[in-house]
Amino acid sequence: MLIVAGCTASPLPAPTAMPLPTEVAPAFVMTPPEQALAALVAGEREASRTGYLATLSQLWAPDARIVDSRGTPATTDDYVWEGRNAILDRYRVAVFPAPPPPFDAIPKLEIILTENAATATTGNDTWKFVRQDGRWWLFELKY
Repeated sequence: MLIVAGCTASPLPAPTAMPLPTEVAPAFVMTPPEQALAALVAGEREASRTGYLATLSQLWAPDARIVDSRGTPATTDDYVWEGRNAILDRYRVAVFPAPPPPFDAIPKLEIILTENAATATTGNDTWKFVRQDGRWWLFELKY
């Protein structure tokens, strides 16, 4: 009986989740939209280039999303990352290994502003922003 008991497999410990590095929100997220929105886009680009996941977690709203339209007008072939955790995984897997080039200057955005939301375009990218808890967040990127 001792031999049988010694051969039973002991359960493996459950993997522990890696805590997300924390960072204080950048001050620009609390500025007027004319400043905050372009700074959010520039901040996202810089953090994606340099691999600053903590900064990215302070830029994207918890319920944000990124949509890769696959270069077609049809939405049926879109690839969507829903929620901040999925977006941060996208950076780890797809962006950090081949980061985008830096901006030469803070991008000029064509902004449509409502009370607590905004939409802006730059090139082929459409950005949506939301104002919650007294600050601006990235809410959606569609490219």
